[in-house]
Amino acid sequence: YLREQLQSLLSQDYSGEFLLLLSDDGSTDGTREILHKTKEEYGEKVFLYDKGEASGSAWKHFLMILSALANRTIPDFPYEKMEYLFLSDQDDFCYPEKLSTMTRAMQEAETRYGKNCPLLCHTNMEVMDESGKKIADSYFRYQKMPWKKDNFANLLIQNHVTGAAMVMNQSLLAYLKQVPDFVYMHDQWIALLASAFGHILVLPEALYAYRQHGENVLGAKKGSALREIKECLRKNSKERAESDKRSEGGYFALFHQGREFQRFYGERLSIEDRRVLHAFLSLSKLSLLKRIKTMLQYKIYPLPFYRAMGAMFFIPKEKTEKRKK
Repeated sequence: YLREQLQSLLSQDYSGEFLLLLSDDGSTDGTREILHKTKEEYGEKVFLYDKGEASGSAWKHFLMILSALANRTIPDFPYEKMEYLFLSDQDDFCYPEKLSTMTRAMQEAETRYGKNCPLLCHTNMEVMDESGKKIADSYFRYQKMPWKKDNFANLLIQNHVTGAAMVMNQSLLAYLKQVPDFVYMHDQWIALLASAFGHILVLPEALYAYRQHGENVLGAKKGSALREIKECLRKNSKERAESDKRSEGGYFALFHQGREFQRFYGERLSIEDRRVLHAFLSLSKLSLLKRIKTMLQYKIYPLPFYRAMGAMFFIPKEKTEKRKK
């Protein structure tokens, strides 16, 4: 899908200047050859960044590049022209108006909040299958995502900001100078930063197509309370155990990410967000009743509400090592 993705980016109707930074993360499938050919064809519109060894994960690849941009350590990169940063995945397709529409939204937001305010803007998207056939007009509706919710408490436990749908300003990039030891997903990490220290804007129109296929790191699944209950009931004991293990791993990853966020930014958070983060990190250690009370008190739960109910009852307890006498 890479050629199609690159062509969609290079065919934008944006009248201003933009630069396409391309980075390969150690692939062995001919990606490098495609990137070099694109550079030869489009010249100064394309910048190839070879960061050396593979990062080993999508989140680390993105955050390593953003860290290098924030610290200005990429040789020969035209930093004087850098204003807004868009992210893109190799399997998605951008519509021609994506850059121009989101750039206008960011400019309006900076007029309102000031350029020193960390800002993130993200957009809706259509969902298509491997062949490019449309599955859904709206990713937000398809997954029943609370796209209007941009508060810190909700984003700790449920991410609805997709990396390829976002653009950030320089003030938000400044928070990404350091690469954490662990992040569940880079887009959630960036959204948490924007929520805690700035503002998140959302555009309800679909400005690109998210491609759903078997190799997505985190895919798009149709959100439906009835469907999710039916799927659970249809599973045999082995399938249910495997599903529970995956869910458990997801929650543990969120707590790990939360601890990293606390380590990096805890002292800079507002008193309210500091309390919310502390409450979130306590959830895996609380009894059922205390956990439900804490989640309701601090509004730390996924949406719609049937997902909140599931989280309240399912969040696993982290094991603590017993001290030897």
